[in-house]
Amino acid sequence: MRHAKFISLFISCVLAGCGGSGDSGGTNPPPTPVLTSVALSKTAATLRPTESTTITATPKDQNGNAMSGQTVDWTIAPTSGIASITPNGTSVTVTGTALGSAALTATVQQKTATAQITVQNSFPSSADIAVGANGANAFDPQQVDIAAGGTVNFNWNGVTHNVTWQAPPVSVSNIADRSSGTVSVTLNTAGTYNYQCTLHAGMTGTVTVH
Repeated sequence: MRHAKFISLFISCVLAGCGGSGDSGGTNPPPTPVLTSVALSKTAATLRPTESTTITATPKDQNGNAMSGQTVDWTIAPTSGIASITPNGTSVTVTGTALGSAALTATVQQKTATAQITVQNSFPSSADIAVGANGANAFDPQQVDIAAGGTVNFNWNGVTHNVTWQAPPVSVSNIADRSSGTVSVTLNTAGTYNYQCTLHAGMTGTVTVH
């Protein structure tokens, strides 16, 4: 009988030590999100004088997740002469005022991110974009600037991709799946033309027509 009591007590102690009681089988709560970085929708923008663009800041936590409810402070240096800013919460409208370069900075709880703003009068009449160069699921360069009426040359590099426009300022024909050759697109209307390859997530690009 004494042996039975000892065994029963031993089993109870083992169960208690293995978490048989305490948190009732629950798990630890996830760590509290901590602001670690700020991401900008554009890290560079080129404008004509009086031309504007909008840039958005996204505060992110230690896991790279967007954090809501954060206050973004916007500054630009130099503070006058190159570009003006109109903040609107996590977004800001930047307007070119004179030729030159300026640095736009978003600050959230002492975490910063900066975009280079360039104001100029002239833009190239054409741009070349490599589609999937070296096997990468990417457009290179990812962002180009051309003058209105200019042409963008998409050059394929042996891997199947497409160019699908995302709500462009005016109608533009998509480029169907292909793996080789060059397709040229002429854009006559100023604005921002975003596009993607629908076969590969995250394969995106932008043409800005001035």
